[in-house]
Amino acid sequence: MKIDSYKAIELYAKRFKSDKGSEYQTIYQHTMDLLNNMEKLFEEYKEEIEEGCKRLQIDCEKLKYLLRLAIIYHDLGKANSKFQQKIREKARVHEVPQVKGLSKEVPHNFISIAFVDLEDEIEKGNIACEDFENLLFTIAFSHDRDFDVNYQYFEKYICEDVSKYIENQTLKPLLELLPSVPDRDKMVESSNYTYRVINQLRELMLKDSYDLSDKKVVFRIFLKGLLHRLDHSSSAGISTEEAKIQNFPEKVEVYLKNKGSFAGFKDFQKKAVELSEKNVVLFAPTGSGKTEFGINWAFKSKLIYTLPIRVSINAMYERLVEVFGEDKVGILHSDSMMYLLEKYMNLKHENQELEALFDSVDLAKNLSLPIIVTTGDQIFTSALKWPGFEKIYSLFLHSKIIIDEPQSYSPESLAIIIKTLEEIINLNGKFCLMSATINPLILKYLGNYAEYVQAYLDEDLKKRYSHIISIKELSILDCVDEIIGHAKQKSVLVICNTVKRSQEVYQVIKENLKRFEEIPVELLHSRFLEGQKRQKEQIVISNQRKNGIIISTQLVEASLDIDYDILFTELASADSLLQRMGRVYRKRAYNEPRPNVIILTKDPSGVGKVYQKEIVDRTEAFLKKFDGNKITEYDKKELNEYVYDIDVLSSTNFISKFKKAYELLELGFRADRKIEAQKIFRDVITISGIPREIFDKNIEEINDALKKINSRSLKSIEKLKLISFIRKYAVTAPAYFFAKGGASCYDKDLGIYILDCEYDDQLGLIPPKGLEQSDIW
Repeated sequence: MKIDSYKAIELYAKRFKSDKGSEYQTIYQHTMDLLNNMEKLFEEYKEEIEEGCKRLQIDCEKLKYLLRLAIIYHDLGKANSKFQQKIREKARVHEVPQVKGLSKEVPHNFISIAFVDLEDEIEKGNIACEDFENLLFTIAFSHDRDFDVNYQYFEKYICEDVSKYIENQTLKPLLELLPSVPDRDKMVESSNYTYRVINQLRELMLKDSYDLSDKKVVFRIFLKGLLHRLDHSSSAGISTEEAKIQNFPEKVEVYLKNKGSFAGFKDFQKKAVELSEKNVVLFAPTGSGKTEFGINWAFKSKLIYTLPIRVSINAMYERLVEVFGEDKVGILHSDSMMYLLEKYMNLKHENQELEALFDSVDLAKNLSLPIIVTTGDQIFTSALKWPGFEKIYSLFLHSKIIIDEPQSYSPESLAIIIKTLEEIINLNGKFCLMSATINPLILKYLGNYAEYVQAYLDEDLKKRYSHIISIKELSILDCVDEIIGHAKQKSVLVICNTVKRSQEVYQVIKENLKRFEEIPVELLHSRFLEGQKRQKEQIVISNQRKNGIIISTQLVEASLDIDYDILFTELASADSLLQRMGRVYRKRAYNEPRPNVIILTKDPSGVGKVYQKEIVDRTEAFLKKFDGNKITEYDKKELNEYVYDIDVLSSTNFISKFKKAYELLELGFRADRKIEAQKIFRDVITISGIPREIFDKNIEEINDALKKINSRSLKSIEKLKLISFIRKYAVTAPAYFFAKGGASCYDKDLGIYILDCEYDDQLGLIPPKGLEQSDIW
């Protein structure tokens, strides 16, 4: 093909599907989007980024200069015929020059290296050899792809195809932005050198130890991470950073005043602003206002707010939206798109308004909003160094992170969190870890890096109480009559350690309630159909303080702002019990002489599987002396410290699992993919499936929806509505159902599974015999 063909062809970087068909974006347009986004990012968080670079002794101007070069170079490699053929629709392939013998595409991120010519810049001293290597590394691994071609093929690819695009008219404006325009002859002559450089960079990546005490490593992480963020957001057609919030405390104060009865921030909440440039570990009793402390501490930085459980994330998102507005707060977890879609649909929004969801979700997914509420696995898995992890770490040049309710994580997850926070410190990041139950492991590993804050002095904690406890050597199933007796006039919360036990309690209570039809009873756990579960969550949140019974699992423990009259709970670990107590008389004084927390110690479910037996035994031993007595907030603090005494627990499973995970990370363990890292972090792997009998009853509607979803002409928002419609029939189940034959795949593309289990509208999913393991939630 003549060289003129290479000059004239329009070079594309992206293809988008729209209602009108395919739309294209040129390499030049896409690159300019990145450059514009870079400008906005450094403008919006100028003060924070410059201050961060100064603290880390990083040359901010050099970072910006190299990032700009990386942006211009990163997609030049798409100027190759195989990529241009691939991106076009079949009817337009004829536009692309054909080269005999080039059957396999070489990933464009590696081809981009061939365009880099900065000899003059190095000679002038504008770029050091170390900068040059960082730049090449960033460009080469802007995507995670294999480089599995031999030198002869690579040379042919460059010489007979790629080099001819240097004279392309649509590429010309971009090449002119570079310090020196690439030369075709030089590119051809350097093909052998380029091939060797790529392989050297791959070796560097594979053996990189990521020593974050090394400023060179930190610089490369920021350079590569910022390119990832700019590329991903620009590809989604959104900004990398939306306008920041100038003063968090001011917004919170206005909101609280508008709600009424706001007498000003408490002393410890005021102190948060003074500590905004420090790492903080906050011990605060449940209901004392730690969320306000955390938000005040964020002050005006970008904020990542993490919580362990989806239902508490949804609740926190709604709470923060009330304070800051929907345009300032994003929500990010595995189900956030569907959560938002259902929320919007319930509010009767039109399709046009619903389509704004895509932007909202993209802004959250790309971490572009000033506040992101998210699950820990979205952030802390970065410590496992999956390809592209730098995108998350680069945030901490100008961001802060809150870890709320860390007690809900497994020992392995806690190790990953602590390791991530240690590394964030080296990146200028600031963290605020806050809970009513601070695990001593946190203070052991992070205490030297953080300011420890108590919401109240010990003397005040000794005066504060809202619970009188009763320890009974009975099973929770033995207390049904007592639960019903209280429920005639009070709101009763019953918490079990496993789904199976909560189902058993519900069945017995319902049987006994035949005599008291006026007492409402509700069961909530994770294994209800999605549609049902949402309704049940709202009942639990809205029906507090009314007479009746709510039976649940750990699902209601973390950060749900609920307040019931009396709690019946199975014996569990100290941190779990303390969180459960926090759902009763949360913000009220308790003046009655009778217990309002009843702890049942006989045959608690899940001990040995959900909870470590040694920890549960220590919890019971400490609590026995409080039987029939009030337990102050100081007593609760002592309970937690006693139970999790590191020296005493040194030989237990809990510490063993924590240390093993932490040591693996210290040795440089890395996950091959982000999804693998998330599985390691989450510990319990689940799938979403439709119970067989539900599927059979609704097979026509489900199949009709699937048929429409696969239609090319259907608009994206309509597809999402149909997926949401199917999901209302789905339920979450443990992944081991697959291994035991309890699940099968129905639609691989949409990830729809059929669960060979019974489903009961009252009880939820009932596992087949042989699959009844004790699971959390």
